[in-house]
Amino acid sequence: MKSIHFFFLGLTLTLFACHTAKKMSTTPTPGVDNSALTISSVLLKMQGNNLDFEHMNGEAGVDYKGQPVNIAVSSTVRWRRDSVIWMNVRKLGFTVARIQVTHDSVFVVNYLQGNYVAKNLSYIEQTFGVPLDFSILQDVLLGNPVFLTEKDKLTLEKSVDGDVILRGKDNRWKATYKLDATNFAVKEMLFEEPATNRFLKIGYKNYAKVRMPNGLQQNFSYLRTIEVESSQTGKVSVQLEIEAESLEINVPKNIKFEIPSHYERRD
Repeated sequence: MKSIHFFFLGLTLTLFACHTAKKMSTTPTPGVDNSALTISSVLLKMQGNNLDFEHMNGEAGVDYKGQPVNIAVSSTVRWRRDSVIWMNVRKLGFTVARIQVTHDSVFVVNYLQGNYVAKNLSYIEQTFGVPLDFSILQDVLLGNPVFLTEKDKLTLEKSVDGDVILRGKDNRWKATYKLDATNFAVKEMLFEEPATNRFLKIGYKNYAKVRMPNGLQQNFSYLRTIEVESSQTGKVSVQLEIEAESLEINVPKNIKFEIPSHYERRD
């Protein structure tokens, strides 16, 4: 039973959340002129790409590979800014789990076994060894960049394929951000902890324009790939593909989360 809960907690982490970064050439592709770029200008362009709204709902297909199982599921995701992330996880059309994440807690109801887990949000960080709080989770969900190292220590490069590369490093983490050279959308974020051989890599693909509440159109990634490796998790990978036709922006939805009174609490 414990392994099932580990799976659902791992799914929570990687849904909201290559062993070594490949060395990237600093020679720009001919025809891509980013010679005038500075770190400050790149950060401003990244900030301009940040998605800013209050509610998001959608349907997603999820392919999970790792401990204790490999499994493909579907999920309804509802998010309310700075408040709650809610997921209904289904297999073959049947609800198998419901997950709710708040500022300080994570709850997982396991309908397969009639029990539930209730943990402080810090438990996931302690279990999987990845820095985590609610603001980081919602930024990953939205596709906004996450900064674990200080911005004033970043360096700027250009890769051989013309992408813009930002790198940062502190006493614990190495961070690499791969950005599209034309619109500065995040293509990949890689976080490495050399002392423990731990890493987290998040890729964003299949960008398309969505209309924001202010009437402007911004890029949104419909396909996310997440890879995690640590001594606690082993190798875990998740592919999350959001159904474009299901995406709703700023459409408030009822978020209902109840734990049946006869369900047993598990550690």
